[in-house]
Amino acid sequence: MVAGATIPFLVGFNQYYILLALQSVIVASIALAWNIIGGYAGQLDLASFAYIGLGGILATMLMMEYNITPWAGMFLGAGISAALAFIIGYPLFRFGIRGVWYALSTAALVVILHETSIMVLGPSDYYIPLVEGWYYLRFRTWENLYYFSLIILAFVISLNLYISRSKIGYYLKAIREDEVAAEAVGIDVRKYKLLALMTYASILGFIGYIYIVSQRTFSYNTFSSPQSTYIAIIGIVGGLGSVSGVFTAAIILKIVEEYLRGYLGGVLPGLHLLLFGVLLITVGILRPEGLSTLTDTLVRRVKAKIWGGTS
Repeated sequence: MVAGATIPFLVGFNQYYILLALQSVIVASIALAWNIIGGYAGQLDLASFAYIGLGGILATMLMMEYNITPWAGMFLGAGISAALAFIIGYPLFRFGIRGVWYALSTAALVVILHETSIMVLGPSDYYIPLVEGWYYLRFRTWENLYYFSLIILAFVISLNLYISRSKIGYYLKAIREDEVAAEAVGIDVRKYKLLALMTYASILGFIGYIYIVSQRTFSYNTFSSPQSTYIAIIGIVGGLGSVSGVFTAAIILKIVEEYLRGYLGGVLPGLHLLLFGVLLITVGILRPEGLSTLTDTLVRRVKAKIWGGTS
C-alpha cells in the first residue's frame, strides 16, 4: 500500500496513468472479493457484475436524482447486494446446486439484471455530472479517488487474510476440497457458503459506485457477463485462495489488457483480445495451479531476507 501511494508522484501526476492505476486497484479489489467465494469456498461464481451494477447504479441514481451522498448510497448498495445474494444463494445451496450448475445459475443472474435494466434505464448511456467534492466522491482529477480506492483495497486484503487464518476460513477451505466430507465432520456447509457469498456481494455492491465513476458512465451494459467471467479468470489465474497471487494477477492482467487495447486496438480492432487470450492460455499451460506458487515463493524469500537481516 505504501508503494501504491507513491504512484501518482512516480508518474508525474499524469492523469492517464493515474486512471489506469485506479482501474487496476478496483479490479484487484473485485477479484479479491471474488476470492472469498471462489477461492476459499470453491464456488465458481460468475455474477460479480450483477452486484457491482446493482450497487453502483443505485448509489449513482440516488446521487443524480435526489442529491443523496454516495457515502450513504454505497452502504445501501452493499446491503441490497447482500440481500440479493441471500435470495439467490439460499435456494441454490439449500438444494445442493454446485459446480457447473452453480456457475450457470450465477451467470444467468447477470443476464436477468441486464435485460431488466434495459426496461428500467432504457438503451441510452448515462453520464455522471461533474459535481466535485468529497460529498459526491467526484473530482476533476483522479488522485483522491485513487487513494480512496487504495483504502478499500487494503480493507479487502485484510479481510482475505483474516478469513484465511480464521475458523471460517478453515471451514470454507474444507468445503472447497470436499463438501460431503466437510458436512460429515459437522461443518454447516450451507451456512458458510451463504456467508461467503453475502460477504463477497456486499463488497462489490459497495465498490460499484467507484467503478462507475472510474468509467464516467453507466447503462444496462454495466451488468456485464464478459466482465464477470473476466473476474473469475483473474481469480483462477492468480490461484484459488491466494491473496498475493490474485492481487498480482489482477494488476498484471489489467495493465496488459489496457496496454494491448491502447497500442493495438486502433491498428487491428480485436487483436488485443486475441493476444490477451493467448497470454491466459500460456499461463494456464505453464502454471495450471495459478501464479500463487510464484508469489508465495517470492513472499517467503522476502520474509527470509528481512528476518535474516534483523537476526
